[in-house]
Amino acid sequence: MKSPIIYIVEDDPIIGADLMHRLQDLGYAVAGPFASGEEAVDKMAELLPDLVLMDIQLEGAWDGIETAQRMSEIRNMPVIFLTANSDDANFNRAKAAHPTAFLSKPFKARDLKHAVELALNQPAKNTPAAAEAKQDAAEESVYVLKDRLFVKVKDRMVRLLLKDILWIEADDYCCRAVTVDKEFFINQTLGKFSELLSEIPEFMRVHRSYVVNLKHVEEIGDLHLYIGKKQIPIGRTLKEELLKRIQKIS
Repeated sequence: MKSPIIYIVEDDPIIGADLMHRLQDLGYAVAGPFASGEEAVDKMAELLPDLVLMDIQLEGAWDGIETAQRMSEIRNMPVIFLTANSDDANFNRAKAAHPTAFLSKPFKARDLKHAVELALNQPAKNTPAAAEAKQDAAEESVYVLKDRLFVKVKDRMVRLLLKDILWIEADDYCCRAVTVDKEFFINQTLGKFSELLSEIPEFMRVHRSYVVNLKHVEEIGDLHLYIGKKQIPIGRTLKEELLKRIQKIS
């Protein structure tokens, strides 16, 4: 009988190696560890994992929650979240992704073993058809045109001019577009929505949780930028690109 393939998505190489050895000792096949969600998703079609052990904080633009959502669009499989921060905020964010289990670091070998066994024996919650329908509904919730977008609000599509957007902020599986006086809820992940804006030079994803309108940026520090009084973090490797992009649109 073929051993289940367990994906490890963990940006700490020591923890990743430890997980790999523990799982192999339990008789499982292991893929990874992968340090970023982008790399893990890119390899999925080739490796076809049966279970994912997912750190919430990862290298790259996607955190573990967004990575899990993108994986679910490709393959239906259980996810166990791993985190060193077991506070309520992190738990609630992870809970929104409907994981099979939630393990706080450091975890005991017995807890890992039991979590994996339970996850692999859990019946699938979502069929491919259901996943496709969910994605179609999300795509119909927003339309991006040249200078504006239309966002679904209750039973209407409401116009929002792109120039009025200050920033867009991740909110679990969804995101919020913020203007001077309003916030618009968008039924898409920040990653999916930022792809819709990728051809519009004024918008840049500066952090896994934020896309900003560069025309509204007022100050830039080493780790943060400011739009009005709002402090927004900048990804460690993105400041140089941010400065270049601002020069091009000014």
